[in-house]
Amino acid sequence: MLGYSEARRTALAAQLIHQRRRPGPPGARKFRSTLDRLGVLQVDSVNILARAHYVPLFSRLGPYDPALLDRLSHQRHPPWTEYWAHEASLVPVRLRPALVAVQRRTWMTATGLDTQIRDELSHQILTLLSAYRPLTARQVEGRLGHHGGHQGHWGWNWSVVKRVLEDLFASGQIASAGRNPQFERRFVPASAIDPASEVPDRHAAVLELVDTAARALGVATEASLADYYRITVTAARAAAVQLHHEGVLEPVRLPGLRGTTVAAWRHAEAVTPRAATGRALVSPFDPLVFHRPRVEALFGVRYRLGIYTPAPKRTRGYYSLLFLLGERLVAQVDLKADRAGKVLMVRGAWSEDPGAVPGGPGKASGSGGRAAGVGQVVVELAAELGELARWLGLEDVVVEGNADGDLPVELRRTWRKLPEIRP
Repeated sequence: MLGYSEARRTALAAQLIHQRRRPGPPGARKFRSTLDRLGVLQVDSVNILARAHYVPLFSRLGPYDPALLDRLSHQRHPPWTEYWAHEASLVPVRLRPALVAVQRRTWMTATGLDTQIRDELSHQILTLLSAYRPLTARQVEGRLGHHGGHQGHWGWNWSVVKRVLEDLFASGQIASAGRNPQFERRFVPASAIDPASEVPDRHAAVLELVDTAARALGVATEASLADYYRITVTAARAAAVQLHHEGVLEPVRLPGLRGTTVAAWRHAEAVTPRAATGRALVSPFDPLVFHRPRVEALFGVRYRLGIYTPAPKRTRGYYSLLFLLGERLVAQVDLKADRAGKVLMVRGAWSEDPGAVPGGPGKASGSGGRAAGVGQVVVELAAELGELARWLGLEDVVVEGNADGDLPVELRRTWRKLPEIRP
């Protein structure tokens, strides 16, 4: 049976976030290997700090150039593209056929349209994209001359053209060539992304996705394996059993509540380092924390994103990131990038209870490798905020006067005393 600390260190190592980052930008090989290991970067329009898909790489690599990531999905035959995975996500092109085989999110499709209208419009869109690629939904609408609206699942006023575009995208007939500066998806025929791709049968697709998820997670329950690419737990369980017979996964037990144990799977390539010494701010869309029950089970932290929570019910601000120190998630910090003022705003900062960490407090290591108290946590957090601000092109970190939580006063004092860590 793996202990809690072993499970945490295995999970952090699998996510390549268990060690301190090297100073300076990463090399091309490190950049590519980190992307390959993660296998997914969730895309979201929220831009209060930075676009969701950029931050996980900073957490692992430090001050990389986001243009490197943009180019991966904008080139002629890109190695990465956008598709439905955990949610809308950047994924390796090699995984797109498998995802097409398993992802059918009916809320955004055109199945409710008259069949003749849908088929005719699909043909027109495919013809148009073959001649004028890539195009956004607005550009396609303009060229086809279709207007009017439909109130969609989330209340968006989607036109008929938009619905058919999303239907073609979900079915794999068209693909994304990246997003424009307005964050609109740019559509192209699927052949422009991966000319030779064929959609596998569902069984083969699930095997590939569970293998990739297990490698990225290190050790995980079937629920966590399923959540990574949003497949069913039943499908993940069947795939895990087959991968076990093939020598890819091994069954393990993790400690549970009140003396119980929990069944899980460990990837054959997973490693368990003797210590985890990393330091990173972890965004709400980071693959490490995709599955919130896993975060609570491994780290003892209940993590919820405030942007989806009514203001009176928020307990950790609007857009809080977790602060990883060693093998513990030791704090949460509510951040906003004030681009006009060129400052990183800290609107709240909360320490996490060491006593809530499953299996004991674990290690939140300072620079000397010793277990860190709250004072050391604040020093490390201030330094990490400085690095984040520098990467975002901001000139200072400001802890708001009315910032929530138990850490703002000490964090403000620490920041002022440590000018050497400022951007």
